[in-house]
Amino acid sequence: MNYDAFFANALATLHEERRYRVFADLERIAGRFPHAIWHSPQGQRNVIIWCSNDYLGMGQHPKVIGAMVETATRMGAGAGGTRNIAGTNSSAG
Repeated sequence: MNYDAFFANALATLHEERRYRVFADLERIAGRFPHAIWHSPQGQRNVIIWCSNDYLGMGQHPKVIGAMVETATRMGAGAGGTRNIAGTNSSAG
């Protein structure tokens, strides 16, 4: 079986049926919440994001960002693996 052709055909079918999921390419800019830039196929557009989990804008609050920077400086960034193989980061220290 030609797997490349099989998957190419399956993807083409999804595109034709308009069922191929395309994610919006959004650029959130600190200090401009809830405004963002959508990098659409037709070019950049200013948009307002009403469906964010950060509905209070706390992800851009200076104290929150400062705490993230301090923690990343102290502990590094990234999980290092799934919790069941890499363990849980200790908050001690």
